[in-house]
Parts: sequence; structure tokens; C-alpha cells
Amino acid sequence: MYKKVLKALIGLLCLCSIFVIPFFTPNVMDEIGKWKIHCLVQVPEIEAIHDDNESDWMLALETFGVKWVDYREEYLREDISKISLSFFDDNNDIDIDALIILSEADKVYMYIAAHYDYEKKELLYKPVYIMGNEEIYEDEKTIDEYLNRYGLTGKDVQEYQKYVIYDVVVKTWTKAHRESYWLERWKLKHRER
Repeated sequence: MYKKVLKALIGLLCLCSIFVIPFFTPNVMDEIGKWKIHCLVQVPEIEAIHDDNESDWMLALETFGVKWVDYREEYLREDISKISLSFFDDNNDIDIDALIILSEADKVYMYIAAHYDYEKKELLYKPVYIMGNEEIYEDEKTIDEYLNRYGLTGKDVQEYQKYVIYDVVVKTWTKAHRESYWLERWKLKHRER
């Protein structure tokens, strides 16, 4: 009887450690926001960091209040023009921005973005907008028209958002820092709003 209770208790503790402890440990966005340039230097897919001095980068952040880094184009899918992470001097929040090529011939792009609120521990997706004909379209009707014109749905937009956050930002960071991609992905998924 004693052994069964002990095994059940050990099993319960293991389950708690799997499902509860990750909520009390920092996720990848917490680490990136907190350490900014210092944790990103190890990520070879990031462009500007390897060309700049860390102290110059931090000085620019303090001076201008915001500083960003871009992912190298060769690491992105062909239909993605740019992915950037923006950092702020007065907090540990992160903005993640991406520019999706809808049509190179027509010069039409879709802008998607997310914001990680460090204090609230929330990943918030921002509204999508379309850039084309030298104009920016933010209204839902026009955005839907452009998405339909280029054969995209709302589900496709969500897939782009997931690609940017998880397949680029989370995956490159976890690979560079020898962390578990699946655990970090799981922890961050529970922070989406």
C-alpha cells in the first residue's frame, strides 16, 4: 500500500513539473526581452548584431529609445521580405514585424506584427494591413479584397503569424541557446491573446 501511494505521489509530482513549472519559468520572449542584444549575438540568423559592437547597439537603444534587428534574408522563406525584432529602452517588451510579399510584380505586401508584453507575459497579434499602389490599407474590406485577389484566407494569415513567431524567432533562439524548441513553443503558445 505504501509503495502504491509513493508511486502515485511521484507520478503526481512529475505531472506537476511538466505542466506547472513551465508557467513559472521564463519563456523565450522573456529571455529575449530581458537580455536584448546579449542573448541574440549567438543567433547567426540575425543580421545587424554580428556587424555591430554590443555596446554601440545598447548606446543607440538608450539614445533613440528603440532599436531593432533584422533576420537575414537567406534564412527566410522566399515569400517573406523581412522579419524584425524591435526593443525598447524603457521596458523589456518586444515588437515582431514581418513583411510578406503578396506580389512582387504589383509591389503588394502584407504587414503582420505581434507585441510581447513582458510585464503581462502576453503575446498579442496586431491588426494586419496591406501596402500596395504606394498606399497603406488598414480597413477590413480592402484587406479582404487583396487577400482574395492573391488567393489567401484568414487561416493563411494566421499561418504566416505562426511561421514568424515560432519557426523563425523561437526556433532560431532555441537552436542557438540549445533549448528545447517544443517546450519553449508550448510555453509561449499559452501566452497568446
